[in-house]
Amino acid sequence: MAKVDVHVCNKKTIESLIKAGAFDSLGHSRKGLMNIYLEAIDSVMETKRAESIGQFDLFGGANLATPSAVSGVELQIDETEWEKALLLSYEREMLGLYVSDHPLLGVEHVLKSATDITISQIFDDVVGHEQTVTIAGLITSVQRKVSRQGQSWAIVTIEDLEGAIDVRFFSSTYQQHALNLIEDRIVVVRGRIDKREETPQVTAIDLSMPDINQAPIGPFIIRLEAERCTPPIVDRMKEILRSHPGTREVHLKIEGGAKNTILRLDDGLKVTASPSLSADLKSILGPDCLV
Repeated sequence: MAKVDVHVCNKKTIESLIKAGAFDSLGHSRKGLMNIYLEAIDSVMETKRAESIGQFDLFGGANLATPSAVSGVELQIDETEWEKALLLSYEREMLGLYVSDHPLLGVEHVLKSATDITISQIFDDVVGHEQTVTIAGLITSVQRKVSRQGQSWAIVTIEDLEGAIDVRFFSSTYQQHALNLIEDRIVVVRGRIDKREETPQVTAIDLSMPDINQAPIGPFIIRLEAERCTPPIVDRMKEILRSHPGTREVHLKIEGGAKNTILRLDDGLKVTASPSLSADLKSILGPDCLV
């Protein structure tokens, strides 16, 4: 991680870097850093002004080795973090993409049950012009427009975990769903494919919001490669499961070797399935660890 000199960065730049995660290596929450960065910059600038007129503190640098100290001033940093949705929205606002996580991780089962096709499949030749499909994903951009006839409409970019596509909401459909066309909202769209241009688009027919809190039926199945089934990995996985207690059984599917093995974990490791649980597991076991 590159070291950023706060002496040459203005306050807006520091704020943007915090939101983007540039200071994550310091070990503090982004929310906590956002709450104290103005105080930190002001303390540095005060010291610089004093030095410029020849006022030096003999012990001014004594505390700079501590991670929360700036110019000898000890700063109390709140270690609570923003909610996942807000943290990721700031990340995408600053960088144009999600880096540390994705809002759709953990709700794949909801999207799959609500759709008949992924966005990437629309670009395949087997999917034809004017075919009616149902897709689901995250709204990442909304361009509101007015036609020559004075009617409002919009081009909405929807992204799933495999791709993104522009969906056009013409006058009647736009009027019906305009209030739900909001960035970072997860939606299900039924529409008609338009392949007359080089890049396919979808013309919306209907829009709805899926229940992303609906629980899947059956055991919660974790996939783990045999060679990765080591004590540190297993211990970390158990910590994550215990932090999401619930009533759903957890099965561990160990893949590799002569055959696959499915283990039912004890009742003390039953969980409540949630996007945060899925994201936590994927962070240590990989994106394909859930069945």
